[in-house]
Amino acid sequence: MNTAQPVSGAPAQTGPAPAGSVPGQQPPQKPRRRVLTSLGFQIFIYFGGWWDVAYYILNILVFVYKGLQLPYPGRNFAMEFSFSWLWILIEAPRLFLASKGNKTESVGPIIFSCILAMPLLAMYVYFVAFQTYVLRIDQLLNGIAIAFVALQVVFAILTTVRFILATRFT
Repeated sequence: MNTAQPVSGAPAQTGPAPAGSVPGQQPPQKPRRRVLTSLGFQIFIYFGGWWDVAYYILNILVFVYKGLQLPYPGRNFAMEFSFSWLWILIEAPRLFLASKGNKTESVGPIIFSCILAMPLLAMYVYFVAFQTYVLRIDQLLNGIAIAFVALQVVFAILTTVRFILATRFT
């Protein structure tokens, strides 16, 4: 048996020991920091993004159907169709900010995403109640969309409170 190697079979330490440590002891480890991000919130953001893709495609198809089959006043159709484009300009940054805030444990982006959720909810309510023609598919699509945004806002508020409490009492 070679006396230079320990009995455990692990190779002997050949370099100098780190400064301030006792030979044969493990170096002190940093205390672990709790991860505060919300998995539930991130799941709703992820599946909300996929729902948004399906919603947008179906919403455009419904508008095409309405434009071709129903006697739509010209101005109303143009305004309601442009809301679909405005919707995507708000929804994509809102989901990005919510995801970024959750992953980086930052309160600011999450709060801003909640602020951006308010005009989206107003658009969904408009699409459900105040459009020129409201079809059952409109009610279904916008009802699901309202549920997704509402759940995301609830998770955003809970996550924000968790981040604030963790930094306040640490």
